Amino acid sequence: MSTLKADTIQSTGGGAATLTKQSAAKVWGITTSSAVVTASLNLASGTDHGTGDFSYGLTNSFSSANYAVTAISRGTSAGRMCTSNTARNGASTIALEIESHGGITQDTDQELNAHGDLA
Repeated sequence: MSTLKADTIQSTGGGAATLTKQSAAKVWGITTSSAVVTASLNLASGTDHGTGDFSYGLTNSFSSANYAVTAISRGTSAGRMCTSNTARNGASTIALEIESHGGITQDTDQELNAHGDLA
């Protein structure tokens, strides 16, 4: 039996290789309350736009802005929600907003993942 070892796999056109199991997450990340990416797959950088308002650039873009994002707010306090800002999402950007159930925006660490077709 042979073993294949590689650091990077690209398509023949030089872009991201298509996964054979399309249900796999194309993006995942752990970020800080100031939009610093601490661990990730396909997250290039983060931007803090103000209290509770974040966006993250992707290393490899989705084929369109039609993808699914799941995100949670990390921390010890209960009662926060993390939502995807679909008005600001793009093929190469994921935007998140965090607020308390009372509607007050908050800065917290986040965990996120996204599923869709890469470009």
